[in-house]
Amino acid sequence: MTLYNSDGTPYKASGTIQQFDPNNPDLCLFNQWDQEAIKQGGSPIYYYEVIISSANIDPTWLEARNKLYSPNPVELWCFYEPASSAAEQGLYGVDSPDEMIFEFNYQAFLDAVGHPPRVGSRLFTPHKRENWIIINRKDSEFKMWGQLRLQVLAQRFQESVYLGRMVGVIVDLNVSFITHIIFKSSFYTFECFQTLFNFFRC
Repeated sequence: MTLYNSDGTPYKASGTIQQFDPNNPDLCLFNQWDQEAIKQGGSPIYYYEVIISSANIDPTWLEARNKLYSPNPVELWCFYEPASSAAEQGLYGVDSPDEMIFEFNYQAFLDAVGHPPRVGSRLFTPHKRENWIIINRKDSEFKMWGQLRLQVLAQRFQESVYLGRMVGVIVDLNVSFITHIIFKSSFYTFECFQTLFNFFRC
């Protein structure tokens, strides 16, 4: 059955029910709701962006050992579950959880930083005062064809690995010290020689 206007012309519905619309104001509303929920139930976190100079890139391994981080952190809010301190017995010995997933509102992250998180940047969690290094990121959740959430996978920060030096160790390069490490230590393994190498490199 055809519907007609008062002037006798066929009636045509105006507007559209198409949901793909990047400029839909409802997306902004979803982001505001989501960011508010994260602030209510989440935790603040501080983002230190990594700065890599081309002069510090190793030509063989194509990586920079001496990374620099921005001295001005950006405060963000996110959801994450603090890692427990329990040690787990695995195939290769005792190990502890060293990875964490942080979940942000994507638009709030862009508004605060200006671009998605860079792999290698550092995250500081004031809850347990821990540092983490971003190793991966992925899109998490969508609403009305717009990205709502951003997931960041981070690994526990080890200063000796990422900055190329030992942490909290007073270096005393004398013969007795080296002899003690080699001949009296029960850890007569690759880690022992790697420790000596790091001492001499410092």
